[in-house]
Amino acid sequence: MKNRSLFRRLLFGFISVMAVVWLANLALDMYETRTAKRRDMQRELRASALRILVVMQTMDGRPEAEIQPMVHKMEALHYALYKELGWYIPALQTHVWRHGRLLYQTPDAGLPGTDAVAGPYHQNLRDSWVASVEHDPATDVTVRMATEVIGEWMLQVSSVGYYLAPLLFSIPFLLLPAWFIIRVGLRPLNDIVGEIEQRSGANLSALAPSPYQELSPLVGSVNRLMERLTERLEREQEFLIDAAHELKTPLSIIQINAESLGEARTPQRLAEAGNGLRTGVQRATHTVHQLLALARSGSDRDHARLAPRDLVELVADRLAMAGQIAATRGIEIELLAPDTCAMPLHLESMASLIDNLVSNAVKYSPGQSRVTVRIAASAEQVVLSVSDQGPGIAPDMQRKVFERFFRLPGQDQPGSGLGLAIAERAAARNRATIQLNNRADTGGLQVDVIFQATP
Repeated sequence: MKNRSLFRRLLFGFISVMAVVWLANLALDMYETRTAKRRDMQRELRASALRILVVMQTMDGRPEAEIQPMVHKMEALHYALYKELGWYIPALQTHVWRHGRLLYQTPDAGLPGTDAVAGPYHQNLRDSWVASVEHDPATDVTVRMATEVIGEWMLQVSSVGYYLAPLLFSIPFLLLPAWFIIRVGLRPLNDIVGEIEQRSGANLSALAPSPYQELSPLVGSVNRLMERLTERLEREQEFLIDAAHELKTPLSIIQINAESLGEARTPQRLAEAGNGLRTGVQRATHTVHQLLALARSGSDRDHARLAPRDLVELVADRLAMAGQIAATRGIEIELLAPDTCAMPLHLESMASLIDNLVSNAVKYSPGQSRVTVRIAASAEQVVLSVSDQGPGIAPDMQRKVFERFFRLPGQDQPGSGLGLAIAERAAARNRATIQLNNRADTGGLQVDVIFQATP
């Protein structure tokens, strides 16, 4: 697909504005010319009608045979002006009544239909015609004159020609400055593009602030993007270092026990090396699985994939899978929830969140205790709570446990230190937050996942 040109867009916009202004000016001129022409011709008609009334006053009492030629001569006087112009003579219609009786009617053919008996105020008038009716009470004579407005059909041609010629002549002189102004105006944007193009892939430093008000938001947005990319690269680098460090221990255990397995000479030594090898493999496998879960639970991706799901059904399914592990230690898992709780969720990350919270609760609870999972829904929010009867977490450590690979001092339970980090990112992906609280009634830790209700 061919890229569009911002330069051509601006130039075309400039030309469009010129065309709109020209058309508006043309329409206004046509309207004013047409109105003025109709007004002028109606004024001429009134003058001619008044002249006929003056003549009729001097001929009061004379027979119709003398009146008709005189009115016809007055019509000829009205035509005299247009004959001098020579390019077009408008059609004219004249009626003269005396004492309500029609004395004269223009004999020319091709005029609009008339009803002379109807009187001067009830005559049909064709489109683009104007009329003037004058009455003399002294002689009871009424004169009605109607004519077509000269050049109605030529106003458009004359106005277009009047304005089109200077527009066509001035276009080169207008477009050349417009082209230069737009080219110079876009130069700061091209400078920014050139600065970005010249940078290496490792240079994510901020662009210099733009002195132009229109470009400052663009430069600011690019700089904020650079900042986010820098932070993300730093996090990924730290993650790789931490992951390598965390995998180094189980891999060392595997290597040592693999060597011991090959050198062992007694059944006891073989059993110890085998157990150590299995422990190292299990720890490495668990760490790799947790690393994959952490990568998939990214909170900055794919929010659009949230779909309506039943939270109660999802939690029940995940608890059924965790129940087997809990039963081996005599730990009971209790679910307190309404029948259904439909809300937008991301299935994979939400399953990972539930698994990690329940797994931690089971892991750190003493034998023969209880883990309670509760779902509470209101108009404002939905809260998923997982509480255990373990040792809890000191308040000053509750923020640090969300850091990757962080483990509480003195902790003897096996693990990778990624469980709560995965849960936090999964919660963010599902537009939720996590809070930790030590329970004062039964002891242990309560983890609350708070989902804001959607409209």
